[in-house]
Amino acid sequence: MKTALALFTICLTAVTANASGGPPFDPGERAKGAAKVVVATVTNVDSAFGENEFGDRLILSHVTMQVDETMKGAHEASIVVTLEGGTVGEVTLDVSDMPKMEKGGRAVLFLLSAPGGRYTPSGRGAGVVEVDAKGRAVGTDLTVDDIRAAVKAAKGNQ
Repeated sequence: MKTALALFTICLTAVTANASGGPPFDPGERAKGAAKVVVATVTNVDSAFGENEFGDRLILSHVTMQVDETMKGAHEASIVVTLEGGTVGEVTLDVSDMPKMEKGGRAVLFLLSAPGGRYTPSGRGAGVVEVDAKGRAVGTDLTVDDIRAAVKAAKGNQ
């Protein structure tokens, strides 16, 4: 069983474009495709074996987050976001296009509704924009204020 899981982990590799080589981050466009946009802080991460929407058996992390601000959609005090990847026992699944969320981490999330009242990121890992302690979107020149203004403008154009 351990050999099969190890082989599965090695074989499961997502091939994606590097974010720095892809198109520039446009929060307004990203918001148009999302049902909900929030700024939230991770309060807990639970990882377990599960299946994705294609029936693939893999490790899923259910990330509980305290919502600090809702930019689009109905406000909820906390949400659960399901991400591919995580650690169960001695088995770790790293998915190259998905973020690794840790307790205390903060992000702007562009979300789609999922079964069971949970959410998944719109555009996979591109739907999670980590925010540093100064309120800047990691890997961009944008602040949370810039993203908020872009999301507001995109909502007005829908």
